[in-house]
Amino acid sequence: MLHPRALRLRALALAVGLFGAACGGGQGGIEQRPGEPAQLAIAPTAPLPSYWPFYYLAEGLGFYEDENLEVEVATVRGAVQQALITGRLQVAGTGLDYIPQAADESISDQLKYLMITDNYPWVMITFEDSPYQTAADLRGRRIGVNDPHDTFDAEFLMGAAGVPQGEYELIPVGEDRAALVAMERGDVDAFMGPYLAVNTLQELSERPIRVIRNEVAENYYNTGPMVTVGSLENDRDVVVRFGRAIARAMIWQYENPEVAARTLLEVDPTSAADFEEALDFIETTNEWNRSRYEARGRVDPEIYQTMIDKHAELGFIEEPYPADRLFTNELIDEIWDFDVEAEIEAARNAS
Repeated sequence: MLHPRALRLRALALAVGLFGAACGGGQGGIEQRPGEPAQLAIAPTAPLPSYWPFYYLAEGLGFYEDENLEVEVATVRGAVQQALITGRLQVAGTGLDYIPQAADESISDQLKYLMITDNYPWVMITFEDSPYQTAADLRGRRIGVNDPHDTFDAEFLMGAAGVPQGEYELIPVGEDRAALVAMERGDVDAFMGPYLAVNTLQELSERPIRVIRNEVAENYYNTGPMVTVGSLENDRDVVVRFGRAIARAMIWQYENPEVAARTLLEVDPTSAADFEEALDFIETTNEWNRSRYEARGRVDPEIYQTMIDKHAELGFIEEPYPADRLFTNELIDEIWDFDVEAEIEAARNAS
């Protein structure tokens, strides 16, 4: 069942049907050809604007409107893949857990990432004076996780570092303050969380916090907008226009974090406690994912194939499968077919 969040992105009165896009006055001043109006229900990997600001900035800066799109951010109970396949969603993000699901061709034959917007977000966190320098150093140690659901990511992260299951202990400790308390008491030697958790723990802790390096996983992908193959075939123009809206939003996110932070708070006041926190979140996100912005979301098949092969090696899937089952790069050039330099200049000069 689809449950729209309290946040509903401002809509065009003309919205009709399931797919289509607006021309209008986005911040960059780039004139777009109007397309047929459309409604899109989208679900980022999780309703966490700090990790995927561009979905929200595209609304606040008028880029959805420029493409004649009415966009609703929704929360889905259950797998977003099924929500896409059944038409309850038109765009969704899904993380690393999609690689095992995509082993089922009845699912992966129907879905594709149209770009990958961020890098693998999970890290091991410890105190600055901890003796653990790499994830491999955590062999035989106790690792805190937020809840049992995070076990898969922890096992994958440790497996990528060459430490098999059974040679470390995973302990559910909760997040943020609870995780910090567990580390301070010595209940766990490190905590696995997303990269933004470092900011939160640093604020809460009297002792400096740092990330434990895991060079293999640092090259891995996380997620991006996913659509159905049917949408790519039958509504390609709409998919491209949606991609262009978030591409322009990515430019503003990376080229002017201050405007991005203010806009994010305007669109979703719950995204951060105040402007300083929103700016901190965006700057950290930009640092973590800049390589994806510089690549314009284009996927390197070899990186994805390495991830799939690692899943097979660790026993998460029975055998590897071709990486191109997951994504398409075919729309990247069309999505970015606008005056990118003019948009960058507009973003950099805005205040």
